[in-house]
Amino acid sequence: MTTALVDFVYATMHKRVNNPDSPYWLPKILEQIRTPDGHSLSPLEVDAWPLGALSGEQGETIAGTIADAWWIFVKRAFKKAKDAGVPDLPKDLSAFISQRSDTDQYPTLALSKVTVAGLPNASVGDLTGLAPTENGYRGTVRVKAAAYDSHGYQPQVTIDGRYQLDQHVIVIDAPRTAGLKPPTRTVLKGLDAYGVDWPSQQIEGRGQFRVAVTDLAFDVRLSIEVTGTGAGRTAKATVESIATVGAPVFTLDQGHLTIEGDTISDLNKQIWIQSAVTAFNSPDAAKALTAKLAAALDADDFRTRFSASVTEQLDKALDNVFGTGTLPAASGRPPTGDGPLEVYLFDRVRASLNDTGSGFYPPTVVKSSSDPKLDPLSIDTIDLGDQQVLGVPVNFKLNDVTVSGISDVLIPVEDAALVSEGVDATLRFGRISQTLLTVKATVVATFVKSGDQLHGTMNTTAQQPSVALGLSFSGPDADDLTIGLRSLTVGVDPAHLDINVHVDQLPDKVLHDILNTAEIKAGFIQGVQDGAVQRKDDIAKALTDNARKVIAEKLSG
Repeated sequence: MTTALVDFVYATMHKRVNNPDSPYWLPKILEQIRTPDGHSLSPLEVDAWPLGALSGEQGETIAGTIADAWWIFVKRAFKKAKDAGVPDLPKDLSAFISQRSDTDQYPTLALSKVTVAGLPNASVGDLTGLAPTENGYRGTVRVKAAAYDSHGYQPQVTIDGRYQLDQHVIVIDAPRTAGLKPPTRTVLKGLDAYGVDWPSQQIEGRGQFRVAVTDLAFDVRLSIEVTGTGAGRTAKATVESIATVGAPVFTLDQGHLTIEGDTISDLNKQIWIQSAVTAFNSPDAAKALTAKLAAALDADDFRTRFSASVTEQLDKALDNVFGTGTLPAASGRPPTGDGPLEVYLFDRVRASLNDTGSGFYPPTVVKSSSDPKLDPLSIDTIDLGDQQVLGVPVNFKLNDVTVSGISDVLIPVEDAALVSEGVDATLRFGRISQTLLTVKATVVATFVKSGDQLHGTMNTTAQQPSVALGLSFSGPDADDLTIGLRSLTVGVDPAHLDINVHVDQLPDKVLHDILNTAEIKAGFIQGVQDGAVQRKDDIAKALTDNARKVIAEKLSG
């Protein structure tokens, strides 16, 4: 199946989704997202995000720094114990030093009471990887966070909450070596009263934090398919997955960082601050935060609500543009290459053509057209050729031809078909108010031999004629949509055509009898056909202008 129609619809909505003045603007839509249990994106709140161990060179640095900070605390506690007369303590701690644990080497970072602000401030990119499914299409949309710095939005996502940085540290026999040592076997008692677990202690630093996130983007995999049958068909969007892309940058705001902990004092607080900064800015923390953000948005409850929201916006757009007329129960046999979604969208068009409240209702289109005016439609001239009038050859030419009654027109659903070149449709005139199609003109009757001319008027009626149109469509989106006329064929039952011409000095009845023969009627019909074809570009322009105007107005809110 070709993706042209889906690309066209997406391109049309893409402009609106990224337009702050549009009712489809993405940030305002995302702000309304609510899961059944009350979660939203404004802001996203999470109870706990355990980020796990921070490994590698930065993890070693953090662990070593925390071990150094703890050793300051240990030495101060040791002095207090000595001053208090705790027995069996050595003269000093010169024989010992601190080190990260040899078995539990790396620090762990956990976040709680997390608040992510700014996620609705997003824009969408191109639709990529579009491929057909059984009932529609599947593709990927890139969503960029922190897209706007106006309308009350800041160009960054922020993550606030509480953190806990844990590290297992030990006392080893001095000095430190290149490799990690096991804990000292020397036992010191009495330091526990001063907050020290000798020779191994699990310690923590905790407090408030704020992180700014930049370069955050997601790939949203979604499908749009047709569900239901017959007149009950609808389009349904499903967000299948959400994944982060690229490498978002997480920057700790030190102005919002606080440090608390049982082993933290004024002496080692600055060391702890540096450890916290290094932890939050580490690659492992960034990787874990990225995964947590993606997992939160990719959770079933959010994806279900995202799917419902996309479906709601799609339904809103289609209802606004095409109305809510009843779909045809049967769509016939679409051309090879068109699937259920193309047929569904086309059937929405067919329904709108028969909905009096639709901007595409044919009488509305005809009446609203002013450049060119379609009712009456003007044709320059129709030549009826030379005819014998009382044995004298006379040429009849119709000038300033106008065709009125065109606005009494319908395109029944059975008379519109989706074809490989576009759409074939038949316009049926006089089907609403039984209006006769009327053709008026000035008449020039020229005597062939003498060249003398007589002038008169024509008033011709046709009962329920038709026009078969072959329409083509081009343009990247609705704002640049161009409707072309591949073909235009006038259909008139000669038995329902009555040509009435009045020319001074010529008998009306004789003219009526002459001009209502099968041959003259065929020539007249062909003349109207040729005149309409000459106006083909004007008619196509009127259809194009109306379609662009209706879609733009209906999608503007």
